[in-house]
Amino acid sequence: MPETHPSLCNQGNLTDPATSLVLENGHIGQLAIVMQIMQSAFSSRYGESWNNNQCRSMLSLPGTQLIIASYDNEPCGFTISRNIAGEEELLMIAVDPQYQNKGIGLILLKQLIADAAKNKVAAVFLEVRSNNPAQNLYERLGFQKIGIRRAYYTGEGKQKFDAITYRKSL
Repeated sequence: MPETHPSLCNQGNLTDPATSLVLENGHIGQLAIVMQIMQSAFSSRYGESWNNNQCRSMLSLPGTQLIIASYDNEPCGFTISRNIAGEEELLMIAVDPQYQNKGIGLILLKQLIADAAKNKVAAVFLEVRSNNPAQNLYERLGFQKIGIRRAYYTGEGKQKFDAITYRKSL
């Protein structure tokens, strides 16, 4: 039975109250779901998505957590994070474009933060492309900019994009 998080699923801005959002702890056997969502959510223009082998490798590491969101029984988003040395790092978050702007990303992040706090983690870290509008969501949740990695992402045509590093103390 998947572990669900109904208290967080009632938060956010879901547009149709008759639908249900369920978060469950995922596993490497759900890699196809992760890849499908990632491929629809990330444009190759920015060089942010991972390939199948990168995802498999990351999900195999100790301390890695996958949370999958399903909206009306359809997988629609996920987070991959890793707990190491008393810190949690958000490695990847994606919401399928047809489900974006419904509060699903917010709910996924709140769950990740709640899990980290429950595990007595000192801080949550993440990196995001410098021109990614998701920065607004991170800042709304209390993440603070702490650094820049120049030319971190390589997109189409070898175009480079900076990454902004964020931290949220717990």
